[in-house]
Amino acid sequence: MQSLLITFTVILSSLCAGYGLQRAHACGCLWPAGDLLLVRQRMQRFALFVCMPTSAMFSLWGLPSPSALYTLFPLFGIVGWLTGGLAGLAVARFLGLSRSQTGSVFCCATLTNIAGIGGLVCVLFLGEQSIALVALYRMCEEFYYFGIVCPVSRAFGTGQGGMNFSSALRHLVHDKVIGMILLTLSLGLGLNLAGIPRPAGCGFLASGIMIFATMMFLVAIGMSLRISHLGLYTRQCLGIICCKFLVVPAVIISLAWLCGLGHIDNGLPLKVMCILSAMPVAMNALVPPALFGLDVDLANTCWLGTTAALVVVVPLLLLVMNSLS
Repeated sequence: MQSLLITFTVILSSLCAGYGLQRAHACGCLWPAGDLLLVRQRMQRFALFVCMPTSAMFSLWGLPSPSALYTLFPLFGIVGWLTGGLAGLAVARFLGLSRSQTGSVFCCATLTNIAGIGGLVCVLFLGEQSIALVALYRMCEEFYYFGIVCPVSRAFGTGQGGMNFSSALRHLVHDKVIGMILLTLSLGLGLNLAGIPRPAGCGFLASGIMIFATMMFLVAIGMSLRISHLGLYTRQCLGIICCKFLVVPAVIISLAWLCGLGHIDNGLPLKVMCILSAMPVAMNALVPPALFGLDVDLANTCWLGTTAALVVVVPLLLLVMNSLS
């Protein structure tokens, strides 16, 4: 119960703080006009390039005996995103949505908040060893985002921006996120395999850094939050909720169980899969709709709706994980 309360407190307080900063800026109480975007981007970059890689490195260093099955985690991430995307397209077809709405539904169904809320729930429920598994799960996230989500979104949209295959490939080759993830995972794994003992306190430090990074992400999200036309997309939002919290978890948890992830490290990998497969729409799902002329209000509604659904989903996840113990 304590972990549950801490989870909701961190999420709600961070979002409210960010939204409060946004409103204060709109009233002219804070930074000059235009600086809000710069502040938000710097917060996200610091969390992404410094905090989360450092936390993942400490966690991977402290894993007692990394199993070969952990190499499946990036594959499970891809399967989860593809499952969500296909389910979203099926929902859009069932509801008879327009192309612009179909593109937004696809983005929301396929992109999941793993690094922020997923990492927070994992570390509060399962401890700091889960942080390394979160990093492994999302290791191919940038490849999927620029290689699949952006081209598919552009195909549904009317905007002129975007990237073709060659520009997407160039971005991936030079992408700093991928480089930082690979570097820190390699460093943590290398220290682990070399048998170098991890200093005392690094586990607590890894957890603290992850929680701090999540708070920075959520404050930045609150600073960009736009609430408009929310009541117009009830059917679409319910469809996304079904995709995110029913279809994807059913597929991923079943596959993880069949692969034997519940039989290593006291079932930790399977429990991490339970959490990461049932997380809300990612914030970056709102970028392609704005870039490619899709329905931005629909994407915004689905993000808010799935995030609010955590009030019900997180306690259910706790019950599921207790049954797996």
